[in-house]
Amino acid sequence: MNRQMLMTERYSPATLQSAAIVILAFCASFATAYVHAEDSTGCRRLAEVTNGPDGSFRPPLSATVTGTGRAHFYSAPASQCIEKRTFLVPGDAVTVYKPYKKWYQVMYVSKTGEDFEGWVEEDRLRLGSHLGGD
Repeated sequence: MNRQMLMTERYSPATLQSAAIVILAFCASFATAYVHAEDSTGCRRLAEVTNGPDGSFRPPLSATVTGTGRAHFYSAPASQCIEKRTFLVPGDAVTVYKPYKKWYQVMYVSKTGEDFEGWVEEDRLRLGSHLGGD
């Protein structure tokens, strides 16, 4: 008698199906962790390449958040680099330092004086004038 026949005789189809689901869920959790690690590595690399003074506005620009709902910060200019806990709301004023494709690198200073830096999608900002200019 082969091994497969022994397993099916010993366990009911429902038990085997439940075991298969548990194994798949376990494997999926590792796959999700791996993809997240790959995304964070890619975001870190992209941030290293895009941060810095090259291509920056001099002096920086003022801008106002537009649209509806939250405008999330991103650690790098790519949709997978979202910072889910850090966001702006329409009407918030930011300082824009640098453009990159369809993104702007910005700084927001809260009412308590805490500053936040990151990338925001360009369609969520209405650009103003240069800061400190005439």
